[in-house]
Amino acid sequence: MAAVGPAGHQVIAPGTPVAVFNRYNASWVGGFEIATTRDDGYELLRLSDRSVVPKTFRTEDLRAQRG
Repeated sequence: MAAVGPAGHQVIAPGTPVAVFNRYNASWVGGFEIATTRDDGYELLRLSDRSVVPKTFRTEDLRAQRG
């Protein structure tokens, strides 16, 4: 579930399935969910092995997972 935070940025709740924008081939990649929110973005959980990805992702690089 997404909401709008005080600065007008989208806030995505932990547990929400998301796709990540892959800048290398300009496509969206699914199979992730929000693990935690941070001041500078989000930590993601990779669903295939349930591990936290060692990177913080910006809101602009995430979208709700489709179907």
